[in-house]
Amino acid sequence: MKKIIADPNIPMLDSFELMGEVVKMPGREWTNQLVLDADILLTRSVTKVNEALLKNSQVKFVGSATSGFDHVDRDYLERKGIHFSYCPGSNAVSVAEYVVSALLSVIAPEKKLHGLTAGVIGCGQVGSRVIEKLEAVGIECILNDPPLNDLNDDGRYRPLEEALSADIVTLHTPLIYEGKYPTNKLINLQHFQQMKPDVIFINSARGFVVDETDLFVHMRSNPSMKTVIDCWEGEPDIDHRLLEKVSIGTPHIAGYSYDGKIKATRMLHESVCEFFQINSAWPVENNMNKKVVELTELMDSHAYLRQAVLSSYDVRIDDKKMRTLLKLSVEASKKAFDDLRKNYAERREFDQIAFKTDQHVQALADLGFQ
Repeated sequence: MKKIIADPNIPMLDSFELMGEVVKMPGREWTNQLVLDADILLTRSVTKVNEALLKNSQVKFVGSATSGFDHVDRDYLERKGIHFSYCPGSNAVSVAEYVVSALLSVIAPEKKLHGLTAGVIGCGQVGSRVIEKLEAVGIECILNDPPLNDLNDDGRYRPLEEALSADIVTLHTPLIYEGKYPTNKLINLQHFQQMKPDVIFINSARGFVVDETDLFVHMRSNPSMKTVIDCWEGEPDIDHRLLEKVSIGTPHIAGYSYDGKIKATRMLHESVCEFFQINSAWPVENNMNKKVVELTELMDSHAYLRQAVLSSYDVRIDDKKMRTLLKLSVEASKKAFDDLRKNYAERREFDQIAFKTDQHVQALADLGFQ
């Protein structure tokens, strides 16, 4: 039987109990002493998985229930022969739906989305889903992704400057510190100055992709700019001045849908079984009932979609909870940030929500609704 250390923010950990003992410990509290005799670690992004954590341990498998891996020293794991697995794409739909909800929250209800432009920076698992959702509501996307452009230079991917010129700029890159295309501080004052004064700027990628000091300076001199921040530098110790100024601020929960989390757990379960050659089928099915919503009879498709999205997931609720941090001390704020993530309300993805309606059915289906 294996010993498994797991972050309790990963749902359905009981699916691993047939493999061994599951010890749940909040991700920021992991220590070398805790993991010394563990065989398997199941983490999220708050845990730094490196030599300091793993030295002299018997860990054989590290699995991260995330679509990114900048919190993991993969070179160290490779040198030590420790297998690593993560969950690319598991939360991609959730993030894309967050972006749509954020846009509909900061754009005046009477203003149509159709005809706006969006610079999508990073077009991988998440960015590609964002593009699908934005195009479904009539937003023209300008794609920027240098690594993908290297693979297929067909003119589809545009220079960064062109993406920055859009009405909306949304970030979906991994955090990369070195190599040909580093993304640490990818967007700084120089880039903010290239954006429209009334741009809608969204960061649901990683905090350090943006120079937050430069963002704060730029926002002070551009009051018509609307800013949506889900990922922050130095989490959970975030900049309260920035939180106070942003249009929407949330505690790194864009990818936190219930369905996205279950996808990640299932992917890790399959990876563990494959690595250890364990014959253990996924024991849990996502058989919760779909949420059914009745919409009012609105003739205008834009108003209808707005009501559909915000009745399914209204990001303003998360923003309101986040702003309670402004009243707290630094230490209390850090704990509250993590608590908001730990105790996050169940959010279903659009394909798990059905509407009783015969209006604008195709438009709803294009966004993923039933």
